[in-house]
Amino acid sequence: MRSIPLFAIPMLLCACGGPEVAQDTPATPQGEQPLTTLTATINDCAMQGFGRPTFTCEGVISGGMPPYSFNWTGVSNATILTMMPMGDVLSRANGRCTAGLQAHVQFIARDLMGTTVTTNLFFPCTV
Repeated sequence: MRSIPLFAIPMLLCACGGPEVAQDTPATPQGEQPLTTLTATINDCAMQGFGRPTFTCEGVISGGMPPYSFNWTGVSNATILTMMPMGDVLSRANGRCTAGLQAHVQFIARDLMGTTVTTNLFFPCTV
């Protein structure tokens, strides 16, 4: 029997196509899959009036895949002054608006997988 030098084995494998390599992608573990659809809800925008109308909005994120990030936007007659997380799924925004006009805010949530959801709320700006 004739022996093949060790340095020739890689070349022989390449010439023959080499060993078969599995191409299947392993399934993502259940702990890494979102169990439900990502949602964002604005519970309320409460007015406080001390001469100049201000509001506090509360948003809740659920579903998707934590951790979450969020952003508040004043769309019309609403200026967001501060945004703050209030735990893992709750956030608040404080802002100002012009009395007598309707205010419009957006709450945008994003999960670990990059899924984004936007919700809007219109409310009267009163003192």
